Amino acid sequence: MPERKPLRLVHTSDVHLGAYEGSGDGKWEERRDLIRTTFARVIDLANNVNADMLVIAGDFFDNGRVDSSTVTFAAEQIRRFEGQTLLLPGNHDPMDPGSLYWRYDMEAMAPRLHIFRSHPGELHEPEGLDVVAWGRAYLDTDWHFKPLEGLPGRVDDRWHLGIAHGHFVREGGEMHRSLLMKESEVAAAAGNWDYLAFGHWEPHADVSTGGTTAVYSGAPMPLSDANKRAGWASVVDFDDRGVNWRLERVDPRPYEPAPL
Repeated sequence: MPERKPLRLVHTSDVHLGAYEGSGDGKWEERRDLIRTTFARVIDLANNVNADMLVIAGDFFDNGRVDSSTVTFAAEQIRRFEGQTLLLPGNHDPMDPGSLYWRYDMEAMAPRLHIFRSHPGELHEPEGLDVVAWGRAYLDTDWHFKPLEGLPGRVDDRWHLGIAHGHFVREGGEMHRSLLMKESEVAAAAGNWDYLAFGHWEPHADVSTGGTTAVYSGAPMPLSDANKRAGWASVVDFDDRGVNWRLERVDPRPYEPAPL
């Protein structure tokens, strides 16, 4: 095939839109509004850097009972992004029957949005882009869900993007974890998958291993200020130099580095 075209994406996760809805505590109402503000800033970032794609790696919504106005807000913001959006459900917003992703037709509300709905995993080929994307939709009824199970081999010469929502564990670590993603699974993707976009951790983390680039973007806004390592989104470039990423601050508040 012709030389693949460069690709730029913005990677976010664990947005938790709708958190603290119904709370009469002004503190948590303020946090709810900050969560909305920072997601709008993620959209601004994606437009400002001329991203081709926005990737949301799970827990976009805080729960399946969020108010319809929250779903409308989410769709309006995604529609504001000039590129294509890929959304993978997480453990807070699973794809079980009757979930909000079945009750609301977000893809009609935001036509450039693709939601991963297949539990075994699905490949998606965004129109006009030299990329193949894969993800597994989480079902709350699957107690043994493994986010990277079934990750296929390389399809062709296009860029390959894997999206997963789970808990990465180094070999010899806490293998009892739910939504387990083993270090060996990530390493096995080397040479096939150019970037693994992870969600489930509020702090940003680089868990690249064995030649595979694997990154937790972290939450754009943490659910509480106990987490000092959130507030970012990742800008990822795929070009003839390979895959390179950087963090961009989206939390509008003054930055206070977490203590070492």
